[in-house]
Amino acid sequence: MATIVVSPIDQQGHVNPSLRIAKGLRERGHRVVYCGLADLEDFIKAEGFEFVPVLADLCPKGFQARVLEQVKELSGLRLYQFSREMDRQEERMLAAMQAGALDEPFTRLKPDLLLCDVMHPEPPLVAYGHKVPCVLLNTTLPMRREEGLPPLSSPLVPDGQLKTKLLIEAAWVRNTYRMRLRRLFRTRQVRHLLRLARRYGFPPEQLDFSGSTVSAWAPELVLCPREFAELGTSAGVPRGQYLYTGPSVDLERQEVDFPWERLREDRPLVLVYLGTLAFQTDLDARLFRHVLEVAARKPDWQFVLSLGRKLEVGAFDGVVPNVIAVRHAPQMAMLRRATAMITHGGFNSVKECISMGVPMVVIPMVYDQPGISARVVHHGVGVRAMPFQTTTESLLAQLDEVTTNPRYRSNVQAFRDRFRQAEELTPAADVIERFLERGAPAAARPVPTGRSA
Repeated sequence: MATIVVSPIDQQGHVNPSLRIAKGLRERGHRVVYCGLADLEDFIKAEGFEFVPVLADLCPKGFQARVLEQVKELSGLRLYQFSREMDRQEERMLAAMQAGALDEPFTRLKPDLLLCDVMHPEPPLVAYGHKVPCVLLNTTLPMRREEGLPPLSSPLVPDGQLKTKLLIEAAWVRNTYRMRLRRLFRTRQVRHLLRLARRYGFPPEQLDFSGSTVSAWAPELVLCPREFAELGTSAGVPRGQYLYTGPSVDLERQEVDFPWERLREDRPLVLVYLGTLAFQTDLDARLFRHVLEVAARKPDWQFVLSLGRKLEVGAFDGVVPNVIAVRHAPQMAMLRRATAMITHGGFNSVKECISMGVPMVVIPMVYDQPGISARVVHHGVGVRAMPFQTTTESLLAQLDEVTTNPRYRSNVQAFRDRFRQAEELTPAADVIERFLERGAPAAARPVPTGRSA
């Protein structure tokens, strides 16, 4: 049996999709070891997996939480000084990686495969030097340019019309400009990756700087059936190295406690969750206040607000009698009872709604969420509310639409069945095992010693 190292981003939306895959591999007898920043350790070990921390001297356990707390309290000059310190912290981390800080898991574990988050550019380069093959874990949809598809930052849905085609092309032009501008201002990271590639013998031409993130060219697991990723005229277009699998939703993952005694079994339930980003924005607060006003209009319904780290629970909990606000709600358990969900359109939340047969109102905020919302609209599993145009009246109308029009529940149940079929026919563990059979890349070089130049 193989030893497989999993290297996720330290965010809930990136860790959760890996758990179903890791459990499937463990059930088949493989040894699965997680590797990442120390803040992940307790959560991963609670799921029963081994964990190897990296960069622990620079980022000890609790480091990220302390940073987030400090950011909330700072402004003006103090915030600027803090950002400069974080800039120096990044320099220290890059220097440590150049000096071989990521070697230890490979030398100690001697893994047969690295399963690495697509947003982690360094581990695949190190794995290459250790002759360890790599599969990228894409926790959203494909981010590279595909014929007929808009970038994930766009809410456009292809319909074959010339106007829409021109808008899609314009969206790619804007996206390319943003990426080039971002690369211009991130020359340090580019130089760092090129130096790391030289250190580990990774061909620099196989570094992809064209997408929303910098990554090594490698096969990518896309955790959904291919037809969900498609949008109309893009269907059937070749997908390069994308490996579509089942949705890998961990239906049995451990979740936080909740005051269940406050819920009524005889009332429809709406779950409201707008993502895990740590910073508070005026938009978040305004949208949650709209939900309070919607709840006041629907006194016979129940609303559970999962606020994350953005807002204070006391400002929302019980302000309207049928509203329960918590910092973190057990999402899978909630969706088993929910009539609808109001969501930011994170890929995991959308897949979990589909897996539970729950239609949704999507309010896309940033990153890939506009593109995810386009799939929700295209496949008829929910409706979309643009965040800066959302009012109490419009949100109330959209919630009524998805809960009273039977086509949304019918569509989401049809996709739920397709998700279950895909999980049975093409689980990610199957795809990974087939990849393992091919062995390590022949061109990999020996691991270098000493510091890079």
